[in-house]
Amino acid sequence: MRTVTAAALARRSAGLGLALALVVSGCRGSAPPPGALRTSGCPRCGPVARVGALPRGDLDECSGVVAGGAHPDALYLHNDSGDGPRFFAVGGDGALRGELQVPGATAVDWEDAARGPCGAGGGSCLFFGDIGDNDRERRGYAIYEVKEPDALGGAPRALAARAIPFAYPDGSHNAETLLVHPVTGAITLVTKVKGKKKGAAGVYELPSRPAADAGTATLVRAGSIEAPTGSPRFTGGDVHPAGAGVLLRTYTHVFFYPMTQDQTVAQALAGAPCELPAAEEDQGEAIAWVPGGWDYVTIGEGAEAPVHRVSCEAP
Repeated sequence: MRTVTAAALARRSAGLGLALALVVSGCRGSAPPPGALRTSGCPRCGPVARVGALPRGDLDECSGVVAGGAHPDALYLHNDSGDGPRFFAVGGDGALRGELQVPGATAVDWEDAARGPCGAGGGSCLFFGDIGDNDRERRGYAIYEVKEPDALGGAPRALAARAIPFAYPDGSHNAETLLVHPVTGAITLVTKVKGKKKGAAGVYELPSRPAADAGTATLVRAGSIEAPTGSPRFTGGDVHPAGAGVLLRTYTHVFFYPMTQDQTVAQALAGAPCELPAAEEDQGEAIAWVPGGWDYVTIGEGAEAPVHRVSCEAP
């Protein structure tokens, strides 16, 4: 009979305890370690293709893009800080289809656009995040909810907006990623780490749309997230129109976070992502799903910036 020493028993006990701890931690849905990437359950994508370019003129610093719902063949884009409260509609090839103004809104630093259900009255709404704060000194921020226009083209048009003022629970933050759940309408923001150093970005949520006269809403911190590779700075994102996943981009990479129907966006971002094809773009900040499938587009800043598209199949 083999004799087991007390030291061996202690080592076995310690190993069993570590294994149990890892299992319990996994059951609790803990975030993957920095650098973790999925190798299965990912969309199958082709190479990046240039499909057009933005028009010459005022749209020269694209910071956010989202595809239309009422007009699925249209992309809505806006400039970075320095422009007024307005956005543009373009075709999939970048050709201009209209300018839309948002009187009454402010545009300190619009950084991203999203689409989701309107807070009242039904229909499809566009959301524009005045969420940039490079110096991290703003006391308040706002998201503007705009009903998607019924028609495009012609002279510049004015659209009414509902302001959703908000603050963080823990001070000022710079953010460039605005995400809206396509079913619940819950709003999620991902902050941007400062400089080029690695670090965790914050994930903040506004689970329900506040009443129009509710004043400044306070976001809830819902976790943290790190880019697995490349630039550590998240610069844009979009939730799949069917709620099947979340795209996040940095200056160098594109990541896909699978999402189930019962998950919040923040819960999806706690998982390990897939790495998807990314174009080389100057100051790349804009990314959006294309309705009706799994394709996505990305756009960088600069005059006549190229429009890139990646064609993918469902995981």
